Amino acid sequence: MPPVTPPELTVFIGAPDAFAPRAEWTLRTLLAPLGRRAAVTRDPAQASGAALAYAAEPVAGVPTIPCDAGAMELIGAERPLPAGAFAACGSGDGAAAFAAAWPAGPDAGFAVPFDLVASAFVLLACWDERTTGERDKYGRLPFSASVFAANPALKIDEPAVDRYVELLRGALAPRLAELGLEPLPEAGSVWGARGRFAIALTHDLDNLWRWTRRGFAAAGYRTARAARRLEGRTVLRELGDGADWLVRHLPRRTDPFWTFPLILDGEDLRGASSTFYVIARHTHKQDGNQPETYQRRIPAALELVTAAGREVGLHGNDADRLALAEVTRDRHELSGRVGRAVTGIRYHYLRALYHETLPLLEQAGFTYDTTMAFAEHEGFRCGCSFPFRPYSLTEERPLDLIELPLAVMDGTLQEPHYRGLKAAEAEHAAAAVLARALRSGGAVSLLWHNNRFDRRVSRGYDKVYWRLLDQALSHGAWCASADEIVARWKEATA
Repeated sequence: MPPVTPPELTVFIGAPDAFAPRAEWTLRTLLAPLGRRAAVTRDPAQASGAALAYAAEPVAGVPTIPCDAGAMELIGAERPLPAGAFAACGSGDGAAAFAAAWPAGPDAGFAVPFDLVASAFVLLACWDERTTGERDKYGRLPFSASVFAANPALKIDEPAVDRYVELLRGALAPRLAELGLEPLPEAGSVWGARGRFAIALTHDLDNLWRWTRRGFAAAGYRTARAARRLEGRTVLRELGDGADWLVRHLPRRTDPFWTFPLILDGEDLRGASSTFYVIARHTHKQDGNQPETYQRRIPAALELVTAAGREVGLHGNDADRLALAEVTRDRHELSGRVGRAVTGIRYHYLRALYHETLPLLEQAGFTYDTTMAFAEHEGFRCGCSFPFRPYSLTEERPLDLIELPLAVMDGTLQEPHYRGLKAAEAEHAAAAVLARALRSGGAVSLLWHNNRFDRRVSRGYDKVYWRLLDQALSHGAWCASADEIVARWKEATA
């Protein structure tokens, strides 16, 4: 059965020429989760017949979003947003306040009380990364330099762009009725009978085997250091890990990082599927500290996951970050190993930049990326809980690439240099973020590494994954591989 093309809505854009293509991309992105496509006109003579308008002055009879002159000037000059640019804003419908920039006067006659398009644009286009050169040791924009850190009203775990979509829904409803057009579908209708929202279950394969010579040496070093510091609990944990290897893993020739049977069986039991991201080559020390062990054991891992029908994606290495030839080579090499085209990628350590790396992925032939997130905090890097096409500011066009938001990563929650949460706290935080996707009917990615499924080494995080999955399924989630979810989104919103 051929895909059904979403109905079009005429949208008038009265923004300055320099911002008009960006406004068009933003409005197309916001209308996609509402099951509509934008038929854009810039002709003022056609404005009165539009379903929606974006202009400096209200269009009579048409719900109009204010186009703020200050926003146009700041974006045109490529200046960073000032701290506090996003403030708490109320829609007047009795709902909770949300974060927005560039407010309009309460009696200005607009459908929403702020420049919704410019506010969404700076989030969806990662304007903070574009306008600051600050980077951490991995070459990433640190959370401390982000728009979220500079704007207390803007919460990374509360996707502001999702709220903007709902404001558009409310503004459009009476106008569509007036025009005799079909009402908007319910949130999540894009997934059809599959579910109310979608979660891509994903696993990054950073290390495959803990107890190697290097692993034993590292454990000995940590134990000795803890003993010198009189950290008795750490000493006992390290010694217990060693004893567990001796008693449980050595006789069976297993390892706490080799958890593929656990993962595959548990997901199959629940009718779910997932994606495994694999490092094709080790080109830098930050790509992993056991490259020989990894490359020796990865064929067996690939055999297991492909036999179980799982997607394999590329786990981008250091060389893949900013070099087209390198990422293209690794994609082709990994495709050859698994016997099918590799279409998705997530970078190791989330080492990707929106404006520099994502255009390379389009050129390398990837269908989607699911890297855009802050390692320091769970939530929504681009302010939304649904897939979208990133925007190239250099070429002034949307990329032919889907960004699938990475909402939750286990390392973010557990690692002491990030959130450092205990298992119960991590479960609560992760569940709250995934609930946002349920509310919007969107789709996000959940990342749980293979080394957090062993009952001892995971410190309870193995159970967190399964409880999150069970809870999501009970709420009507479609839990599948990233490529399945992206393919459905593209089919339903094209």
